[in-house]
Amino acid sequence: MAVKVPHTFEVDNAAQIFVAINSFKETTMSRIALTLDRKIDKRILQQALNDTMQRFPYYQVYLRKRFFKYVFEHTDDKPEVEQDTQWTNRYVDFEKGHFPFRVKTQGSTIALELSHVISDGYGTLVFLLSLTARYLHLNGISVEESPFIKYPDDEIVEGEWKCGFRQTFTGKGPPQKLQKPAYIPSGEMISVEKYYSTRIIMDLKQIRTLARNMNVTLNVYIAAIYTAAIQKLFFDDIKHQIANPNRPIRIQIPVNLRRYYPTVTMRNFSYLYSPVFYIKGTPRSFQEIVHIIADDIRHERHTKSIEHQIARNLRAENNFFFKILPRPLKTSLFKLFYHIFARSLFSGVITNLGNISLPPSMEEHIKSFDILPCNSPVPGRNTALFSYKGKLEMNIGSSVNDLRLENAVTETLTELNIKHEVIYKRDT
Repeated sequence: MAVKVPHTFEVDNAAQIFVAINSFKETTMSRIALTLDRKIDKRILQQALNDTMQRFPYYQVYLRKRFFKYVFEHTDDKPEVEQDTQWTNRYVDFEKGHFPFRVKTQGSTIALELSHVISDGYGTLVFLLSLTARYLHLNGISVEESPFIKYPDDEIVEGEWKCGFRQTFTGKGPPQKLQKPAYIPSGEMISVEKYYSTRIIMDLKQIRTLARNMNVTLNVYIAAIYTAAIQKLFFDDIKHQIANPNRPIRIQIPVNLRRYYPTVTMRNFSYLYSPVFYIKGTPRSFQEIVHIIADDIRHERHTKSIEHQIARNLRAENNFFFKILPRPLKTSLFKLFYHIFARSLFSGVITNLGNISLPPSMEEHIKSFDILPCNSPVPGRNTALFSYKGKLEMNIGSSVNDLRLENAVTETLTELNIKHEVIYKRDT
């Protein structure tokens, strides 16, 4: 028996924050783009999008206000394929009848920009690959089955549209201590209409070998490179007396919880590791940073830090007095919650979507990917990491006008004898 997706459903637990902070300065829009070996026919792509929406009705929604909360409401309106633009990940006002995503195309590129109010990087990737598979099918190319592809005629599994946090966790857990604010690199903001990016392309095999030689994962090794670069900025800001030397460096590393907990949700289901250390007047060596990050992540896993943080969020959501507050007051509290527990706590963000492995028929026609995380005025730079066809890419999205972090990353790569190519997207 086919599962019927409800006409309206709640915003998920994590998305409540993203709904509250969505603005011109913090758009909550992440982007995954892929380039095919052929020019895109926009008319056929539109048909592919229409077909794909049959399998993703829980994305064919508008955000609606209710007295106590926001909800998503299904609509018969169809999203239209847009022409891609120079500046991406830009603001969408979801309260004015806009979908929580955009499908764009230009030349040989198909791009999906999707807001965290509806899903995370995993949901974005699955939606884009499902759309691309349908586009290839309409061009006479059959695509083998893959866990990352949903086909228009597939049955929808109950729970895909539900909040994975509420379905998987409870509010039980110890109280969480407030963390101290972290060092945040300085930088002058650019216009909210723009979003710079820097793609740093490396050899996957070389990085894996270097990580293996230090007995750590690739994710830890790259996070250490990123953290070592931030440390350089920290000492530069201390030298110019614009940074408090007593603040820690703390890195935000989102993790896809689907790796550890069985769920079919297509909503947000990621949370954060947050390795931290204090400088104490002397720069940490790269080897020290590697081991600090590895040990902190190991400790967070052992102590179930992520689960306890999620429990805290669920307790706040289920609090009786919070439940009876009108929606505008809840939104204000979520903004305050975000500033206390998120914005001021992290020196940098680096999220890894892992190795993109595709069915042979898709891999043959998809030349490359370009992944850009959502922007943030603090810390001003967000970074995505992924690998495809033997290449490892770090893409730094920037809302500031300097290249301090990007240059520090490439300097660190050079110091480690890591070959790399850099592609900038800035004002011409």
